[in-house]
Amino acid sequence: MADFLNIGLTGLMASQAKLNVASHNIANADTPGYSRQSAVQTTQPSQYMGYGYMGQGARVVDVERAYDQFLHKQLLQSQSQASYYQNYSDLVAPIDNLIADPDAGLSSAMSQFFDAVQEVANNPSNIAARQTMLSQSEVLVNRFQLLSGQLDEIDASVEQNIALAAQDITQYGQQIARLNQEISRALGVGNGASPNDLLDQRDQALAELAKRVNVQAVVDDKGMMTVFIGNGQALVQGTQSATIATRPDPAQPSRTQVTYQIGNGAALALPESQLSGGELGALLAFRREALEPVQDQLGFLATALAAKFNQVHASGYGLDGSTGKPYFSGIDLAQPVVSAGSQGSTVSVSFATNVKLSALRPDTYTISNDNGTLSVTRQSDGARFNDLTQPIDGLDFSGVTLQTGETAVIAPYRDAASSIGVAITDPRQIAAAEQNPLTDSGPADNRNALTLAAIQTEKFLYDDGAGQATATLQTAYARTVSSLGAKASEVKNGASSSQALYEQIQAQRDSHAGVNLDEEAANLVRYQQAYLAASKVMQMAQKLFDSVLAIAG
Repeated sequence: MADFLNIGLTGLMASQAKLNVASHNIANADTPGYSRQSAVQTTQPSQYMGYGYMGQGARVVDVERAYDQFLHKQLLQSQSQASYYQNYSDLVAPIDNLIADPDAGLSSAMSQFFDAVQEVANNPSNIAARQTMLSQSEVLVNRFQLLSGQLDEIDASVEQNIALAAQDITQYGQQIARLNQEISRALGVGNGASPNDLLDQRDQALAELAKRVNVQAVVDDKGMMTVFIGNGQALVQGTQSATIATRPDPAQPSRTQVTYQIGNGAALALPESQLSGGELGALLAFRREALEPVQDQLGFLATALAAKFNQVHASGYGLDGSTGKPYFSGIDLAQPVVSAGSQGSTVSVSFATNVKLSALRPDTYTISNDNGTLSVTRQSDGARFNDLTQPIDGLDFSGVTLQTGETAVIAPYRDAASSIGVAITDPRQIAAAEQNPLTDSGPADNRNALTLAAIQTEKFLYDDGAGQATATLQTAYARTVSSLGAKASEVKNGASSSQALYEQIQAQRDSHAGVNLDEEAANLVRYQQAYLAASKVMQMAQKLFDSVLAIAG
């Protein structure tokens, strides 16, 4: 009777365990990252009875979670990629709309300004036409300043979000390291049994990390997870986690630099090439590939317009006989682009003497001293220049000295759009005449105004390498709009396709490891029936035992 009773008891206990597991699945159906669990049941060791082996019931030997390592790796990669493209698309769309807007962009303001210049050329003695030209000039410089200000606001937001993303990466790394410790302890206490809920929590922390940066994870035979971020930088090793933080870039203090620190060691700069994928990768790529180029190109246009217009304007005469006056203020090719020095280094860059505007490029330059050799690298195409005695893209770098190992980043046009202004306030001082109208040509002289108006269609930008300029102000701006639009379209398509791929893999993961409430409800009924049947076995054993007692009595 005892064996009969014990067999029923083992069945009862096994059914109860499976009911508990099914209930746990149902309770966590909406828990992020939860993987469906199932009780693994097997037979109790059988006993030899002389005539053969007699079964002794059932037992639960493990609780497994539904987990596919390959599928999980694919999910992490697709999640990081989808986060990267979606964040990039969200960042680039506003500046694409801003720059390409036919009303709020720069194109319409330049057209209206040159229309006003042409009107002065048509009526050089008309004060109202001259006043309209000044008004349209103010509209144009305000448009430059407005666009520059809005880009600066986006810039500041990007810098802040880079710091926040770095902070999130550190926190999730610390969480994974803590869970590593808890999992290791649980494996020891449980004699190797998997702590499924802790494993799910660690995988979920890894998934959240993948939204911030590209990740790769390896689990050793002791259950410890090692996590690499970006292109192979170790974030978590066992119970130790690195600190990812930010600081001003020594080569360009206005820019945030991402750093890496283990324990109390020194914080080391992480190259942006090692930080791919996810939100952080998108922020860095957007800043490097879209935001900074647009800032440079906008400032370049302001510089080119002001320099060219001032050059022609200074050669003419106003109605009052004034001459030699610049029309636009805030931009002067005779002034250094930057002049600074500290601790034995001098960063002094200026426009080359008598520079041709066609030689200038809307670019950023990195100056470095490698083992005593100075060089300049153009960031847009990586072109390297070792002879600093000759102008580079119309810039004079001969005044630069750097200590060995130092670098400096020069963005000559980055702030120019915010600096441009109108120097002329008296409409009579607009130099429409080629000669002094008071003594030589009279108020109807419009020859210099015609030259000013012709600047709109003159090709004086972007040297083709053979000494010929290839672009007007409008076509240069159109290149900016086109380049930015192409990048916006690229990342938008990337966001759509990567999100679709992520959702497809997520659906596969949910099918494999997610909780199906209908299935669990059916399991509850099945396990309940098994539980009741085992109870019946025990009840029958009790009745037989009572009958034996009655006979014996």
